[in-house]
Amino acid sequence: MWKEALYLWKISLLSNPSLSLPFLGVVILLSLSFPVPLMGQILALVNSFLIFSYIVWVSKAYIDKGGNLQEVATAIGELSLVKVVKGYPSVVLGVMVAQLILGVVAFILSIVILSIGGVWYVVMPLVSGEGEVSLIGVLIAVLVSALLYFSLVSSFPIFFGRAILRGKGFGDTLRFFISSLWSELSWKTFLNLDYLISSLIISAIVLVIILLNFLIMIIPFGLFFSPVVSFLTLHLAYIFGSVAVFKLLRS
Repeated sequence: MWKEALYLWKISLLSNPSLSLPFLGVVILLSLSFPVPLMGQILALVNSFLIFSYIVWVSKAYIDKGGNLQEVATAIGELSLVKVVKGYPSVVLGVMVAQLILGVVAFILSIVILSIGGVWYVVMPLVSGEGEVSLIGVLIAVLVSALLYFSLVSSFPIFFGRAILRGKGFGDTLRFFISSLWSELSWKTFLNLDYLISSLIISAIVLVIILLNFLIMIIPFGLFFSPVVSFLTLHLAYIFGSVAVFKLLRS
């Protein structure tokens, strides 16, 4: 799976430079306005829509072509930025809304579980500055909270793949994305050795790219290219999710 995901990632970026280069340029330009109040938030949403339009189009092409990478490369070679944006807008919106919903659910769930566990009795002395603070307790609280939140959010690429494979419009995409929480994906991914190994490899590559992004941000003018590296990271993770789901669920 991981080799196919990497190859799809590569051809999606290199098969049509007249598409990928302007696309990356627009991503950089939109990202420059993020610090501006109100306009920055609007452009951040536009940027997110553009990025997921690209990822959705590539993933749909891969699935529609039955995983034939040569045909996918040919289709991408004939693509334009306008066609990317006009390709699957309702599906893109479904993905964005589903991720927002599950992100909020993950946050609320972590807060509720931490509250039930009595963690606030540990954290509140630190906030108020009164009483003795258990540093070990605070560390455990932070680790548990992070685990609860990121265990769900890190599953978004595979949820995305299932929504792209099964969904056709906004409602379908939203439903299949969210229902992935209790779908057949849970046991099929857990029992598939190829997926587990591929997931570890892709995660390691993503981690390397993220670390590279941090290095880029500290060099002069590095912030201009940081959005590109962030896109490449997101693109690889979600492309892998599409490839993995196609392999696991197409039957």
